[in-house]
Amino acid sequence: MSSRRSTPPKIGGFEWDRELAALGVDRAVVDEELGWVLDGRSTAEVDPHSVYFDSVPAGVVAATWVLLHQEQPSYGTLMYLQFVWSDADEYLRAWIVRQFAAMLVHGPPPVAESAEYGLWVDYFETPSDAREVFPSLAGQLPHSHWPRLLSAAGPVPWTVKRTVFTEAAEVPALHAALAKGIAGSFYDVYGNVDAVEAARLLESIRVADDDLRSALTEATTQPLLLRSGAAILVDDPAWEHPGSFLLEATVSAGRQRWVPGSELVVDGTVYGKLRHWDFPFDESLAHRVVPVPPLHGDCLHRVEAPPEHAQVLANRDLEAWPSGLREHVMRNIDVDGDAEDTRQK
Repeated sequence: MSSRRSTPPKIGGFEWDRELAALGVDRAVVDEELGWVLDGRSTAEVDPHSVYFDSVPAGVVAATWVLLHQEQPSYGTLMYLQFVWSDADEYLRAWIVRQFAAMLVHGPPPVAESAEYGLWVDYFETPSDAREVFPSLAGQLPHSHWPRLLSAAGPVPWTVKRTVFTEAAEVPALHAALAKGIAGSFYDVYGNVDAVEAARLLESIRVADDDLRSALTEATTQPLLLRSGAAILVDDPAWEHPGSFLLEATVSAGRQRWVPGSELVVDGTVYGKLRHWDFPFDESLAHRVVPVPPLHGDCLHRVEAPPEHAQVLANRDLEAWPSGLREHVMRNIDVDGDAEDTRQK
């Protein structure tokens, strides 16, 4: 994890002005720009989508959005701050991350809630941004303010959040938020997880919430159960995914979750790996179909497997196991034949 930095000052105060000046931005200029944005209106009357900055330095624009967000916390405001981040240099990007840390530490609650959502959607779901933002935030926030960071961490690449998650597991007060972060790693649309490491981490924490514990136990001890339909083999030279075919499938039981690279198992044998959920297939490409009865509620997935496995995987009940998890569970089978569950209640 990144080395510890000082907790950021409250937004808008004297120390905040000093850090702004170190960035090369004059607070008076920011206040003038904010006054132009307000134009006699209250902050509650400002629609961020109607605000345009003409030839204004990026640092001034970023600080204006940050001050506006303090008075009118909304995703719209943070979305435009993210636009500044995208084109910013390393110094301004570091300053913007520090503002998110300040929002999480100093609030007020609506500001902190908005910051958590903005981080989750605009930074954590983008792997390159998450690698830069997540460790920096963890290094600036005291443990007492890690819960929002952990809860929103589902999409952050596992290799980026592993150290932070491991550290949080040593602090009982963080276990509830950590459990949410691990659950998001499995169940978020863009969740990212090493299932075996997540299972081991869960063995060291207490999960008090019954529903959350049940979801985590399912994700770390059981496969995702699927029912497959037709398989589609693409023969077109324009096909960009050699060594794979498409498979109709729907979740047949349990909670839906998506772990890329999950192994498709039939009768204990692995026949392929799931690489793309809900694949956007161009039907104009030349292809062949393994015909089967219609499957309701299905969507198309790309499976990495030899073409001869298409017949095996079509029209079947399938198990989808995150890589390594099936072997991990088998190693932990207890003497009664049930998967060992060491989660504390």
